[in-house]
Amino acid sequence: MKIKELTTNLNTYVATVRICLRNGTTISKTYFKAVSSNHARNLLMHLYGEGNVISLQSLMDKDVAESTKTLSTTELQVKSLTDQSKRLNQQAKQLKARQSLQKAKLKLQSASNFVV
Repeated sequence: MKIKELTTNLNTYVATVRICLRNGTTISKTYFKAVSSNHARNLLMHLYGEGNVISLQSLMDKDVAESTKTLSTTELQVKSLTDQSKRLNQQAKQLKARQSLQKAKLKLQSASNFVV
């Protein structure tokens, strides 16, 4: 591995490629990281076949959004308390449902004893 490969940031490219299947072909978009557009095109042609790379576009760093947001400690604490509150509310609903079910069973049992 060359030092240039470690120090150079890779660019992100979006490529439209043709994928050959048994029953036909389909077109798909894929994201790819490479040093240059020529490097990306050559790697994609090796992966998908020479005539199957339809287009290749470079994405700027601002276009590539991080999929998960990093939360600060206070935001994590607030989120944790909110989640805990939701769990406790759910448990309270389940407990009330069980209690009402138990009451209904007792009423049914007393009604069946009264009929007999």
